[in-house]
Amino acid sequence: MAEYRLMTHHGQLLRRIQKQISELQAKNALGLVVFDLDSTLFDVSLRLERVLLNFAKVPAHQSRFPEQIQYFKNIQILKKDWGIRQILVRAGLEGHHNEFQDCVREYWIKHFFSNEALEHDIPYPGAPEFVQSLAAAGAEIIYLTGRDVHRMGEGSKKFLLHWGFPLDEKNQQLILKPHRSLVDAKFKKDWFGSLPKDKYQKIWFFENEPVNIHLIRKKHPEVEIIFFDSTHSGEASTPDDLPRILHFLLDEQEEKI
Repeated sequence: MAEYRLMTHHGQLLRRIQKQISELQAKNALGLVVFDLDSTLFDVSLRLERVLLNFAKVPAHQSRFPEQIQYFKNIQILKKDWGIRQILVRAGLEGHHNEFQDCVREYWIKHFFSNEALEHDIPYPGAPEFVQSLAAAGAEIIYLTGRDVHRMGEGSKKFLLHWGFPLDEKNQQLILKPHRSLVDAKFKKDWFGSLPKDKYQKIWFFENEPVNIHLIRKKHPEVEIIFFDSTHSGEASTPDDLPRILHFLLDEQEEKI
């Protein structure tokens, strides 16, 4: 019964935001809704799985690490996985030599953070439709991501459009880091700080990473944050006092499933 109440809360929360945006529009006021991408709008677990399985298919890796490659048949990606360490440990690769660990990590960084790999991402249930509904109600939409322009800019735009997310470069914009070296939390915090004062009567931010959430709450208390409870780095505690959601479905019948 507790799970049912939690799932019902999703629809109530999301519909409240829709209603507030419509009310702002009726008063000629403006609302802004900001969405993170990875593990907020998009489930990245299939991308992670594909990169690791592709690593095991490379002939050079098979000849260089024959013992370790055998363990890749045990690879299993869980929804709460963040990064690759726990996945490799779970497959039986804990404690294998540093040369292998360095190689698989370099491969993961190169291929996971790439335009091409984004084709494996899937939106969380209801995400495109919910964002569409906010845009139709009059909200400005920003996709604020820790992805960087050089490695992931082209693919980010391509697959937002592919999945039906609104993106017109005017009222709906994609904001990426100009360089991969920037720290995500500071980049996002500074972006919120760059917004014109008094332009928006209300700002919402959907985000899965507690590190980012805690910094933005501290520096920008005017932003209403909704915690998307998927996966995160584990470098900070989850914000238990914030509303949290697992999906973007509005229909209560769907939420009961």
